Amino acid sequence: MSQDAVKTQTVQTDTRRLKIGWNGVHWIVDVVGCEDLFADLQKILRGWNVVEQPVTEAIEPAMVFSRIGDVYDWKLPANDLTAKRLFGYPESNASAVRDFHFLFNGWFGDEFQQYFTLHCAAVKVGDGVILFPGGHRAGKSLLTVALAASGHMVFGDDVVAIDPVTNKVLSLGLLPRIRLPLPVQAITSVLRESLSKHSIVGDAEQQYLDLEAGQMAQVGKSSPVKAIVQLKRSNKAGPARLDDATNGAALRALICQNYSTDMPASSVFDHLHRIVEGASCHCMTYHKIDDAVSLLEAAFDRRVSDQTGVGQ
Repeated sequence: MSQDAVKTQTVQTDTRRLKIGWNGVHWIVDVVGCEDLFADLQKILRGWNVVEQPVTEAIEPAMVFSRIGDVYDWKLPANDLTAKRLFGYPESNASAVRDFHFLFNGWFGDEFQQYFTLHCAAVKVGDGVILFPGGHRAGKSLLTVALAASGHMVFGDDVVAIDPVTNKVLSLGLLPRIRLPLPVQAITSVLRESLSKHSIVGDAEQQYLDLEAGQMAQVGKSSPVKAIVQLKRSNKAGPARLDDATNGAALRALICQNYSTDMPASSVFDHLHRIVEGASCHCMTYHKIDDAVSLLEAAFDRRVSDQTGVGQ
């Protein structure tokens, strides 16, 4: 999406402009008459160069937010995409930020085509990243923030990039978002308190979590993949179980979560095949979040399994 197109409409006087950049590429967002949203958009970004810029007609923004009565509206001037056409009008700050988050992921994939993107959660546990391929209602975002609360570094809860040269996971530097209401029987009071402590932008349906510096990887931070874990959340009480999976099952799971439609399918397959070959592959069934965290730590964090008391 070009940032150099000439703008044809008059800029409103209550417009504020954000320039969000990394590695010499930037995205420009205009926010019209929504001061609280202007602040909230910046809260979910980690490691990005975010600066407020003067609003001029010479530069057309990539995205424009505004208000229509009690709801938000947005548009992408370059392709005439609007909130109404895609998701419907966001009714809260959090929903507007969620739409921004979704479209920002797409922009990253378009602008940084040297990487390919996957619909996966990714958390560094020990000396490498565990990929959790996206599955409907599998609980990957809640598990991600629970692992963060236990001292591990989040690379993403929804979309991550892969560097095909190094086969390392690359963080997009976007805070995790959990769905509400929380599964009461699956989380402890300690985790609930941690989530409440770190809550920032949210509404009745979703909540962004403001993770601390050691818990959240900034944009561009990379780490090798050590494991691929497909998640299956059970509604029935029982201990968490980690089973081995075949390389083929893991590869199929990653292929289904590929977001890089512009990259040749054969290239994506080759890159993902190398990732799977270099990782251990598993399927985890779990009911309680803390049981899942403990099981993953025992399996993949050498500091937990180290019996010498020294660790690494």
